[in-house]
Amino acid sequence: MKRLTQLLIPALALSGLLTLTAAFPASADGGWWYSRDHPKGAKAYFREHGDRVTVCDIDKDGYRALVQVMADTGSLAYQFADTYDDGRCSARSAPRHDLLEHNHYKFRVCIVRIGQRPHHCSPIHRVFNDR
Repeated sequence: MKRLTQLLIPALALSGLLTLTAAFPASADGGWWYSRDHPKGAKAYFREHGDRVTVCDIDKDGYRALVQVMADTGSLAYQFADTYDDGRCSARSAPRHDLLEHNHYKFRVCIVRIGQRPHHCSPIHRVFNDR
């Protein structure tokens, strides 16, 4: 009986770990990020499959939504602004902006007027691109 218990406990622990891993898959798809002036500013989203970045201007107010994608070092990889000012979204994806797999990236979303610096930027969101 003692031998059976010694074999059974590690097997049960392993099955529990596998269940947790299956229930919570690792992914960079983390939901919407909002500029600091939420709910009327801007929002952005990163979808790991296809390296798709979506940015949306939430409020028609003369500002544009801007998303900045940075390497883990902080250097700007690329940025783009939503071409709309009415609640619709703009998106970019690979191959135009291919992000290397197995690398960390930082994202932030801001609002901006043409000719001005971005402001009301969100905190930086760090993701691991592993697909």
